[in-house]
Amino acid sequence: MSDARMTPLGRKIAAAILGTTLAALALSFLLNAVPMIHAYRQDGADKARSLAELMAASLAAPVDFDDPEAAGENLRTLSLTPGVTGAAVYLGDGTVFAAYGAPPDFADLAGPGVSTALSSLTVAAEVPSGNKGCLVAVNVSLAGQWGFLKSYLFSGALVLLCVFVVSLKLAGRFRRRLGDPLGELTEVIGDISGSRDYSRRVDYVSDDELGVLVAEFNAMLGRIEDRDARLGRHREMLEQRVEERTLQLKVNQLELLKYNRRLHSEIERRAQAEMIREEVERINRHDLKSGLSLVIGYPELLLQQGDLSPEQVKLIKRIRAAGYRMLDMIRNHLDMFKMEKGVYALNRLPTDLVQTLCDLEEELAPQLTSGGVRLTIRLHGRDVVGDETFTVSGEGPLLRTMCRNLVQNAVEASRSGDEVTVSLEFDHAGRPCLTVANPAPVPAQIRERFFEKYVTHGKENGTGLGTYFAALIVRTHGADITMNTGEETGTTLRITFRR
Repeated sequence: MSDARMTPLGRKIAAAILGTTLAALALSFLLNAVPMIHAYRQDGADKARSLAELMAASLAAPVDFDDPEAAGENLRTLSLTPGVTGAAVYLGDGTVFAAYGAPPDFADLAGPGVSTALSSLTVAAEVPSGNKGCLVAVNVSLAGQWGFLKSYLFSGALVLLCVFVVSLKLAGRFRRRLGDPLGELTEVIGDISGSRDYSRRVDYVSDDELGVLVAEFNAMLGRIEDRDARLGRHREMLEQRVEERTLQLKVNQLELLKYNRRLHSEIERRAQAEMIREEVERINRHDLKSGLSLVIGYPELLLQQGDLSPEQVKLIKRIRAAGYRMLDMIRNHLDMFKMEKGVYALNRLPTDLVQTLCDLEEELAPQLTSGGVRLTIRLHGRDVVGDETFTVSGEGPLLRTMCRNLVQNAVEASRSGDEVTVSLEFDHAGRPCLTVANPAPVPAQIRERFFEKYVTHGKENGTGLGTYFAALIVRTHGADITMNTGEETGTTLRITFRR
């Protein structure tokens, strides 16, 4: 520890004692000097006022008898009074009646009273005579106050010197009493900091705070010495364990590299298998579409040829409708695949959702009738008639599929007598919104995964793709879809489109 720029604490304590004592004493002398000078000046003013009043009484007769010489004799008696430098008697018009020494100027007088300066004062008193306004003015010197102040400061300096000598002795005693233990403590700390030798101790015993500090410091050194020894033993053990662990880590690293190579090979194999599977699915979908053209085309030919009974026409139309539905399913799977891969090219056109929902109502009429479920379509809170419009920007076939999946899912989840409500409106931001609500709650087992793929519950032929594909269509259009469900409130699906 470097002590090149360190000031000993004992010296600071001595300086603090001396400085505080001398500053307090000097301040007390200065504070006492002010009232003493003020008292001196006040006493001089009182004496001068009494002298002026006595002189005014003695000058009444000379003024009344117009005897300036007698008045001058009276004024010259002031020479017997120390400090009087001049006096004068002024008549009411300011004329000097009699004067002595260096009298004050009449223009400086403001009437009877006392006026003071730094080293003098002037006292004016009214002469009780028949001449109204006659004044006697006396000049008194206060130069004696400076001699009084000098003697006071000289005695104060002697006292201050004596106090300084006594304080210096006491400060040296306190400095040795407090500074020597601290100096030894500082020296030991510096040696320990440089040599790391925790066996050193400070030799000082006392019943004050310094004694407690030194005792605790010595005890702390003992604990540090003990811990340092234990740390040395533990360090040796840790170094041995680190060597063993390093060797084990090298072995594990070699095994991990081997496993990483196997994992990389497995990932490549599975990626290749997934590519093959997707290619097979695309080929199968293409083959299904090619074969399905016969299922759709032949019913058209049979209907054009005629000579069919009404029952045969009905059955052929059902075959044709089933073929078209299957074609839509295949197309939907192809579109779903493209959307999942993020390569679907969306063809946005103005689409009337009122017309789309009305067509779906006709399509789902058999299912609604058989299930005893009512479907209500509302536009801005009112039931639609069929000639209204509610236009959004999107791809019509996809939006129709989205609406069919959500409405059909709500109808299938409803019980006989329930009502499924489809609402069209604008939100507070002016964005078009589609809401599908039914009184049946979503089962608790699938609420958190409602829009995930292959999630279904309680449906015998459910695939878990309806809501998944609908949500995929919504996200492809840049819209938002939310689901709220509860035992009391039922289920509400809300889609918010872009403006």
